[in-house]
Amino acid sequence: MNFRLKAFGILVVGVLSLGALVAQAASAIPLTVNEGGVGKTYYTGDQDGGKFTFTSTATVQCTTVVLTATTEGASVSEVTIFPATLSGCTAFGFATAHIKPNGCSITVTTGSATQLSAIEVTLHPQDVHIVCPTGKKIDVTPTAFGASVCTQSIGSQTPTGGHGTATNGGAATPDGMDVTLQLTLKGLEWTGTGGACGTSGTNAELTGNSTVRAFSNEAHTTQRGITFI
Repeated sequence: MNFRLKAFGILVVGVLSLGALVAQAASAIPLTVNEGGVGKTYYTGDQDGGKFTFTSTATVQCTTVVLTATTEGASVSEVTIFPATLSGCTAFGFATAHIKPNGCSITVTTGSATQLSAIEVTLHPQDVHIVCPTGKKIDVTPTAFGASVCTQSIGSQTPTGGHGTATNGGAATPDGMDVTLQLTLKGLEWTGTGGACGTSGTNAELTGNSTVRAFSNEAHTTQRGITFI
């Protein structure tokens, strides 16, 4: 089973590097399933080296991040990504940090994605949207000796800066192909409670890398190779 991912948006998260820009007008680059696109396709994104990092008044880093997504049909123009695991997180370089998504997700659209090369696509800040349920935000809470130090919260918004890339990778066989996603989101708004976290700002950044794999079943045991372009 093989299908092409023509710019499977950003996932939450990675440090980006741009290759030589191919002179090509930006246009919608949809996710396309070659073999009929029947039923659902399930994705998992595992951390690809380094750490996922959130920076504002403090630096929060997580050593283990797993992201999930589901699509249906032969072609889609957006993907909604949910954090399934966030662990090994620290703040201020020493404190344990707890991150609660509270139902929030990242929705990636590909309307302004730009092709960089035969195997790489870049995504722009306007393609990425943090979406939270009404009244909910992503809460980041450092703790020391088991007690909360402060909390920073990030609500629904579209970043004002940054970009992402998606690059073909993985095994050479069609069923083994995966996609490496790299992300930097800048200009994120946040609010804080407690002195160490500050009160508010518009300067937060989120960076990270993820290897995305696709499966034909919800148990993630039967892999589908993915490529784009």
